[in-house]
Amino acid sequence: MPKIFRTPGVDIQELGTSTPPILGTSTSTAVVIGTFPKGPQNRLTNILSLQAFVNTYDGLKTAHLSSLAAKQYFDNGGKNLWVISTGTSPSKTASALVKGLARLSSIPSWNILFIPETTLLPIREAAQVFQSVLPLIQQHRAMFLLDLPQPDPLRPTVNHLITWVRAQTAIQHPNMILYYPRVQVRSPIASSGTIAIPASGTMAGVFARLDSTRGIWKAPAGTDATLQAVVGLEPPLTSQEINRLTSAHMNALIQLPSSAYVAWGARTLSSDPEWKYVPVRRTALFLESSVEQGTAWAVFEPNEEPLWARIRQSVQNFMEGLFRQGAFQGTKSQDAYFVKCGRETTTAADQAAGLIHIMIGFAPLKPAEFVILKITHKTRPAP
Repeated sequence: MPKIFRTPGVDIQELGTSTPPILGTSTSTAVVIGTFPKGPQNRLTNILSLQAFVNTYDGLKTAHLSSLAAKQYFDNGGKNLWVISTGTSPSKTASALVKGLARLSSIPSWNILFIPETTLLPIREAAQVFQSVLPLIQQHRAMFLLDLPQPDPLRPTVNHLITWVRAQTAIQHPNMILYYPRVQVRSPIASSGTIAIPASGTMAGVFARLDSTRGIWKAPAGTDATLQAVVGLEPPLTSQEINRLTSAHMNALIQLPSSAYVAWGARTLSSDPEWKYVPVRRTALFLESSVEQGTAWAVFEPNEEPLWARIRQSVQNFMEGLFRQGAFQGTKSQDAYFVKCGRETTTAADQAAGLIHIMIGFAPLKPAEFVILKITHKTRPAP
């Protein structure tokens, strides 16, 4: 509160030098791209509940996979969905979906992407979508829940599926995840029984639910990762098939003896052992985006030790808060994370160029060595 001056005279006040705290960025804002029965087309719409989705896009139609996947997102705990409608009729080509991807840059922040209608595309058309997705998820530090181009007869078995995935180099990336098999949900048309749909919307909702209840560092797998509003799997998997999928960096959906349906794996499609696990990768992306945004004020400050000290303190406070929430391994802070910003990360040449580097290490909850993140800001060049 500003001081009120009531009498004439000289008054000296010291201005504060406090550093803004780092606030964690959103982790479970999702985007779905596809066709819908009605509603706004070729533009972005932010939907915050299932009822709002039904009202905006005219209910749920069996023929529209994107509608059913969006419903699964909300049924499983999602609360913030951006919808990009590419029309009312699904296409057999990639062009409309790729055009929809171009609108992602207009969304302020998003973390999870799913495009269920890739399951309707031939292999080559789906590959065009996947290739277009890759630079966007890298730029936005987001995860893509990939749905297989199912109509092609190449993958009638798990063996063929594994062969296909290993041949698709574009999808072997730590920001891409694949769940198998499809989930069965109740058809919106009462007389139609159940319908099998891709699992991406379901798992996007599971991610959102666990982020809010357990934290992004919790693996979206096991008994906590129950699949809500799912009545079956198509096809069900054997124990041997589950193990083979896991070894090939894919995640199985299974039914437990208790009859609950759950995700039984948390692997990315990357072969890089550092980014093998979904929670490790998502935690790293969360830290990168949070620290980058939370230290953006530094670009206006002189690039010297006083600034570096303020940055270290701000980032350490943020990391300590996460450590106390159980985000990292270790019983002591020094075993769980470190923060570096100073002469050891920023050279004289960096100072002259107006660059400042922040290095963060954290011990993830999955078995791994310290994961190192490097964040760079552009500051005022040295005179």
